[in-house]
Amino acid sequence: MLEEKLQQASLASQKQSQRMLLLVTLVLVFSVVAVVLMTMIGSKMPEPVASQSPSVSLQAQTPVQQQAPIQDMHQQGIREVVMKRLQAFEEEQEPALARANLEQWKPEENAALHTLKEDVLSSFAKGDYALASQRLDQLSLLAQQLLVEWGETFVSEMLMAENALKNDDYVAGKFHVTKALLLKPDESGAKNLLKKLEALPELLELLKRADVARIENNFEKELTVLEHAFAIAPDRGGLKQRKEMLAETLKERTFSQWISSAWQALEKNDINTARLNYHRAKRLYAKRAELKSLNDAIAKISARLDLKQWLSVAGQMIRQDEWLKAERIYAESLQRHPQDKTLRDGFQLATKVVSLQAALNDYITRSDRLSAQNISDEAKDTLIQAEVFARNSKRLSLQITKLKTLLAKVNVKRAVMVKSDNNTYILVRGVGKVGLTPGREIQLKAGEYTFEGTRPGYKSKLVQVRVPLDGAMIRVEVICDERI
Repeated sequence: MLEEKLQQASLASQKQSQRMLLLVTLVLVFSVVAVVLMTMIGSKMPEPVASQSPSVSLQAQTPVQQQAPIQDMHQQGIREVVMKRLQAFEEEQEPALARANLEQWKPEENAALHTLKEDVLSSFAKGDYALASQRLDQLSLLAQQLLVEWGETFVSEMLMAENALKNDDYVAGKFHVTKALLLKPDESGAKNLLKKLEALPELLELLKRADVARIENNFEKELTVLEHAFAIAPDRGGLKQRKEMLAETLKERTFSQWISSAWQALEKNDINTARLNYHRAKRLYAKRAELKSLNDAIAKISARLDLKQWLSVAGQMIRQDEWLKAERIYAESLQRHPQDKTLRDGFQLATKVVSLQAALNDYITRSDRLSAQNISDEAKDTLIQAEVFARNSKRLSLQITKLKTLLAKVNVKRAVMVKSDNNTYILVRGVGKVGLTPGREIQLKAGEYTFEGTRPGYKSKLVQVRVPLDGAMIRVEVICDERI
């Protein structure tokens, strides 16, 4: 192979040398013709006879004397050409040859290149520019052939490696990409291809596992395996589509499971679980029609259960005779369920019972007022209303009994001991006279009274007395002892 390339380079060099010699010969011929023409023109000009003979002799010698300068110019021209071509080789082809990694790929051709370059330099140094030019032709031709073969071989090896990868042929692919990297060790495309090929055994194993999972209808396992495979080979045909299809299938299945679980929870009145599953499903598909019907059902059942809870708590308060708490619970629940008749009726009942309890309690705690006829009449009217609701509240029933007892005692007079000095005249405003007495027992109904004492020459005296319905005898002292 090397000998053939050298022979081709030699033939090309010989052809170029022949072209160069032909060019030089033509230049010489034209030079000689020019000299002859000049001689002929000069011979026709009139000159002295004495000078004719020397002039002819000198003209006859001119072509011979001019050959040496012309050859020097020819050599100098070849030298300049060789220098420029050698410089171009070192600036253009030699760096490309250095990148071609010829030492490992084409060691024999690499040695031949070095030898040819040394021949060029040696011939040039000796002044044999024609030989230097010939060797430089061979060097440039061999270099060009190697660079072309280098590029074509790299492309060919890369194509074969890529085809092997497409056919899942790890051995062939690794072989060809290694050869490509031998040609271009720093080529990023070849490095990436090598990585894909090195990952191919693991990828093929994952694809086998995915096929098994597919046969078993185990979509979760297949998707997990395919995600690992996709991470290794994201550009592999079909992987992305199958992975996305599986993900959508599993997403749809999960959505249906959450919806179904939510309905099952609603059948058991488990609102919390139903809501949790509703929100899980909504995160998967936010605008599905199933969500609206489920949410409406949750809201309806939740409201029903909420109402039931409020009624239960209120009922418990009523059973405990805590009508004030029951009233508050009814009021709060009506804010959430304003249209519910049961709550409205319960609130009205609780309000009435609480109001009656408060009224009866006021009559009982301020029982002395009952001696007034108007207050006594109001208390009796309140008792009539309270008796209607007595069965709803034990406390109210007890209050009714107690107030009736107090009203019965209002007309019963109690003994009041009035003590004085027998000099003070005493009367009870609005009731009657007691008169002068050192001490006297009188009878008064329960209530508040004003005892007034007078004595000539002394200031009058007023004493306020409250006669309760029950208790010990009341004692009152009225003595005017402060002189005017």
